[in-house]
Amino acid sequence: MANDLSVTLDETTSPWLVDVSQKDNANHVPRGNNQQTITWQLTENAASGRIVSCSWLNDPPTFNPPPSGIFGPFVIAPNGKSMTLSDLNNGSNTTGEWYYQIGVQLVANGTIYYSGAVAITGTATNPSIKNN
Repeated sequence: MANDLSVTLDETTSPWLVDVSQKDNANHVPRGNNQQTITWQLTENAASGRIVSCSWLNDPPTFNPPPSGIFGPFVIAPNGKSMTLSDLNNGSNTTGEWYYQIGVQLVANGTIYYSGAVAITGTATNPSIKNN
């Protein structure tokens, strides 16, 4: 199963929000013995931008970062058009759902847009990685 996530901007909100498509459960990572890679790709109206940040949400009790040893670091490509993360979902102790925040900067106007949790409107869902 590919763990490829499409990143666009939701222009129906003010301010705009980063939208990570989790269609068809693309954010669900099945258990396996080997490390798997999750990839984010800027597409559509975000394609001209660049990913500038990504971090786990840490605001207990609603959001808790994953335990150490499950994920590697978020690695943003040099051109900022994509990002990867390694996921070692190899046992019951690596099962869970963790939420993150991603920032995308549009080159044209220099504005940085974020996903979910920091949004003033609060209407977007928060992107997550779910280890099954």
